[in-house]
Amino acid sequence: MLIEYTDPAAREEALERHRRYLAQGRERGVVLESGAFADGKGGMYILDLPDEHSARDFVAHDPYWEAKLKLTIRAWLATKAK
Repeated sequence: MLIEYTDPAAREEALERHRRYLAQGRERGVVLESGAFADGKGGMYILDLPDEHSARDFVAHDPYWEAKLKLTIRAWLATKAK
């Protein structure tokens, strides 16, 4: 999930709710990683879900989505070291 901070005021207003939502996702094993990009223009989080429909459902409840920030779902195929 890629996030662009298109509205800094809306981001700030939703930030704590967004963090709590991702923490709940981590507790359930859905959110694997999350964080802001170093340039401060956005961030990302990595989900472990079975399909795009499940990812879209998770994102639809993210306070950043409700704040109308730009969120982009991208499927990612991780390579695993053997």
